[in-house]
Amino acid sequence: AKSIKINFGTNRVVLGFWVIFTPLVARIPKTVYFLTLEAISVGNQRIEVLDSSSSGTKEGNVIIDSGTTLTLLPQVFSSELMSVVSSLINAVPIKDPNELLDLCYNFSSDFNIPEITVHFTGAYVKLSPLNTFTRVSRELVCLIFKGFDQSLAIYGKLMQMNFLVGYDTEKQTVSFKQIDCTNQ
Repeated sequence: AKSIKINFGTNRVVLGFWVIFTPLVARIPKTVYFLTLEAISVGNQRIEVLDSSSSGTKEGNVIIDSGTTLTLLPQVFSSELMSVVSSLINAVPIKDPNELLDLCYNFSSDFNIPEITVHFTGAYVKLSPLNTFTRVSRELVCLIFKGFDQSLAIYGKLMQMNFLVGYDTEKQTVSFKQIDCTNQ
């Protein structure tokens, strides 16, 4: 079973070894939490986020949201990411019959999922295959990044699975610690 734990109050702070922190960025609206996404690495290829905002800065270019399932990326960045991921997988992509996800493969194919790391300011979040591909049907797995026509990205809940994610509004940080939530 897949699970996400949410802690409030004094348990909101994630402690221990291997905890990484990234600053919260103050932006409007104040009802969501903004972080700065610098790049995403696939294998040893780092794909830099280009500034496409009207403010002229990358700062606060991603919303972290446990209510959004997929991770949504600006279309140009997403296309480059899909191209790199696809080039590192030794299998033929298959069209998603639901036409929701952009890069899918036959699950029975023998292919290795490349290592993907999300680079926030000061925090490099190494994702597992569970955080990057989802099983859409018995035979089909799809990459959970989705391109959309906005300059702002959304870091969705599938990428947060098996992580303790702490929001410290006093210190203005978000922390990540990889764990196995099924054993908690």
